Amino acid sequence: MPDGVSEILRFAEGWGRRTYPVPWSLRDTITYAIATGADAHNGRDLVWESAPGFRTLATFATRFAGGALVDFAAGTQDLGLLSFARACRVRVHRPLPAECGDAVASATLGVAERTGDRLVLRLDVETSSPDGPIADSSLDVHFRLPGAKATRRPPSPGRDGLDETIWTVEARETVRPYQAAIFRTLLGLTAGGRMRDAMHIDPAESRRRGLSAPALPGEVTLGLVARLARHNSARLGVGELRGVAVSYLKPVSDDDRLVVAFAPAGDGSVRTRAVNGDGRVALRGELHFHPDYQEAS
Repeated sequence: MPDGVSEILRFAEGWGRRTYPVPWSLRDTITYAIATGADAHNGRDLVWESAPGFRTLATFATRFAGGALVDFAAGTQDLGLLSFARACRVRVHRPLPAECGDAVASATLGVAERTGDRLVLRLDVETSSPDGPIADSSLDVHFRLPGAKATRRPPSPGRDGLDETIWTVEARETVRPYQAAIFRTLLGLTAGGRMRDAMHIDPAESRRRGLSAPALPGEVTLGLVARLARHNSARLGVGELRGVAVSYLKPVSDDDRLVVAFAPAGDGSVRTRAVNGDGRVALRGELHFHPDYQEAS
């Protein structure tokens, strides 16, 4: 077994359960909303604390894994294997406050899949405060193993989102390079250099990884989709977002043009997919809402 793979497996085995303080401020929640594309015209109640109905996007809960992701990167990013986030799941137990000073995240790391050409680690994070549970999240990270060849598989309805779904709502969104840059400030400029993210900001590094342009972080793409779903909640007949389960399939560039589609699936669930400017499905999955529609400001 290649040394890099062995090191990653040892790292995962020795992770145990780690805890991290996760305080956040009003500045953090507004910065996150701006990174997802919110502004005074398309999400005023996400970026202006005095707006009627001001609230925090539920997908901000992905940020509670920040400390764990810094440790994860420190233990894996120098072992010679390219990695990428492939699947993300989030559930919030209650509406997220705009700021919180006493939350704690508890993180575990395990092997989700291990085959001859694939290694997938899963990072699970539970966040709570003295008032009770706040949110749970799970992130699957795939590692490209030495010698593994990329095979072009035929389209699959379940995998590629090319099914017969009738999309009730479609929204078009232009990604701006500033969104990735703003998100980096929310990360503390990648935690003082302990987490390298050049593929999201540097065209040269992006090309080295086979991308035509810097890639928007998956967390930002997910937040963008959540913001558009919330904006269209009346048309979808749903309330506030309470959970997501999505797969990241293809990159979204930092100046991409997305077509994001939604289709109610019953019981407060909405199927979604985001198609990038190359016509490829970049994200697909389900959003879970409170079933009763509540007027969003």
